[in-house]
Amino acid sequence: MKTLFRFIISWVIYPLIFFSAFYFHGIIIPCSASENTIPLNPEEIAYIQAHPSIRVTNEFDWPPFDFTISGEPAGFGIDLMNLLAHRIGVQFEYINGYTWDELVEMFFSGEIDVIHSLSETPERKKRALFSTPYYHSKNVIIMRNDTTDIHTLEDLEGKIIALPAGWSSIEFFQTHYPKIHIIEVGSTRQSLEYIDQGKVSATVEQEGIIQYFIKKFGFYDLKLSGWIENDILQETSSMHFAVLKENPVLFNLLNRALDSISPQEMTSLQSKWFSRSGRSIGKEDVGLTPDERRYLDEKGEIRYCAVQGRLPFETIRGDVPSGMLADFCEIFSEQLQINFSMVKANNILDSLEKLRSGDCDILPMIKSTPERIKTMDFTSAYLTDTIAIISQEKLPFISGLEDLGGKRVGIVKDPGILKILESGYRNVDLFLTEDIEAALYRLSSGKMDALLISLPIATYQIRRLGLTNLKVAGETKIRMEYRIGVNKSDKMLHSIMSKLVRSISRNKIDAVYNKWVTVKFQHEFDYSKVWEYGAIALVVFILVLFWNWKLTSLNRQLAASHKALKKLSTTDSLTELYNRRHIEKSMEHEVERIKRYGTQLSAILMDVDHFKQVNDQYGHPTGDEVLIKLAGILQNHTRQTDLAGRWGGEEFIVFCPETDRESAAKLAELLRVEISRLRFDEGFAVTASFGVSSWIQDDTMEQLISRADRAMYKAKDGGRNRVVTE
Repeated sequence: MKTLFRFIISWVIYPLIFFSAFYFHGIIIPCSASENTIPLNPEEIAYIQAHPSIRVTNEFDWPPFDFTISGEPAGFGIDLMNLLAHRIGVQFEYINGYTWDELVEMFFSGEIDVIHSLSETPERKKRALFSTPYYHSKNVIIMRNDTTDIHTLEDLEGKIIALPAGWSSIEFFQTHYPKIHIIEVGSTRQSLEYIDQGKVSATVEQEGIIQYFIKKFGFYDLKLSGWIENDILQETSSMHFAVLKENPVLFNLLNRALDSISPQEMTSLQSKWFSRSGRSIGKEDVGLTPDERRYLDEKGEIRYCAVQGRLPFETIRGDVPSGMLADFCEIFSEQLQINFSMVKANNILDSLEKLRSGDCDILPMIKSTPERIKTMDFTSAYLTDTIAIISQEKLPFISGLEDLGGKRVGIVKDPGILKILESGYRNVDLFLTEDIEAALYRLSSGKMDALLISLPIATYQIRRLGLTNLKVAGETKIRMEYRIGVNKSDKMLHSIMSKLVRSISRNKIDAVYNKWVTVKFQHEFDYSKVWEYGAIALVVFILVLFWNWKLTSLNRQLAASHKALKKLSTTDSLTELYNRRHIEKSMEHEVERIKRYGTQLSAILMDVDHFKQVNDQYGHPTGDEVLIKLAGILQNHTRQTDLAGRWGGEEFIVFCPETDRESAAKLAELLRVEISRLRFDEGFAVTASFGVSSWIQDDTMEQLISRADRAMYKAKDGGRNRVVTE
């Protein structure tokens, strides 16, 4: 009876209501006229009429999936949701200005209709309907490059990790790894900042997301573990959209729209957001939350301390700051759209005291020390300089600190540098100085043998004082990192400054450095004895000159011949891809590596469809042109670590190390689409069929290729111009 009643409602009552309204009131269905719009049943049409605008989540800082640029929603997930909205003919109202945790809470309370780019968990499935996954990337552990004791989840026990509040992985760790201590933060970027600053040991995130963050925001001092071997955790790494169970009509609409998206459309979206061009979108957007922006608006300005006489880093001329610090603060002001005002300080100690007392808000260029960490929070380093060895021109080149044994060496007072030298170079006769000018004059007059000093300061002061008999004789391995320091009590400002540092391009930082620092190394040796041997050397030189010229000429010919022979032996002469012999030999080493380390490997085998018809109809030169252009596509769309080559005839092969079958299939689909877009002068196009396989335990290279070959012929049998995996 209930089934009959639903049938009458859906197919009799709703249509009568709709067509009556259309006839008498001229209602226009708010669906796009696009041919891609999915067909709607009467119940769905009525739903759209009642809900012309759908509320959808939008995070502020989770690129490339979901973030904002100048307050506007952007990202892979946003583009995907817009495509779904277009298919079903509705408008999406994006709700942003909240943390992820707050957005999740708003969704489950019914304030938001759709939440996207989230993982599926048993707890969430009790209350929401989840779409099929539209993106998947394995979870990995992220840590600093100098971390040596973290490889697996078990290694995190007893350590502190950072995870964004509301992340599904928090529940996993609380259930399965209660000995791991979790700090909940506002975003993925903040968790990476915490690792970079040494506040936590690690975080756990999807590999694709983290690689995007590292390349876009410059977290190059972080590294990734291998894929985490835990099926329960890896289940949380697929992306879905969700709708509350109370709203099945909307869910079915969106899910059907998702099913209608072609592989080409999905590949295009992924290419936009995960490629190099995707990482340039919103490159310098700081990514402030609404609370952080309100904080700055209420604050009105940011006060920073500057001291006299530290050029090229900083100084004060009258009441105007100068040096690198002034230039950086100008960039900071432009990035945050807030005024940066200077507060005079007598010296570094005075500036530290002014920060502690609240007379200034930040110290823009300061080094992190164990003592300072007690009262200050630091951003990641944005500028690094070297401690140089300065000496007189007449002294020989100094390769490092080890050459200073027994010499009189001055050092500008710095506790950090002194500690390094005292621990590793006890045979160096060191004495401290606080006056840089006096130290350089003493060195110039020969009262000491060398001076250890910051390279930018040395080059600037030598040029300013006109001490032409001094040079940069060498450099040490001591690096000084400059960061922004913030009072430990001001967590909001520290978060803002950390995001600010990450948003500034390397080009801007280099431009400021190069403006103030001119480095000229003079790697000299002692020429005093050159004339004693000059006559003998001249005679020997004349005797061997002719013979040396003959040998050089012969060597060049041999080198050119060797290079040409090597290229002929390893590459295909037509396409200039690797030939089959070279590929087979190279993959022998890859197989050994897989067996030793248990890594992954996938193979893509490609065959041009109906290639014989191209040769028969247009001639072999045109057929050669087809193969050359296809080879170009392989070269342009594969990684440097991939091995692409001509397998024979119109067959090509690509081996993809560290790649699973799903990722290899995505690459194959991208190659298929790019090939289908090719157009030739004769007015024809070509397509290709692809087979994909991945390494399995106890596999051989022959078996791997054989499976790819079978998959490729299945693609041929299935209609060509497609990708099949096996």
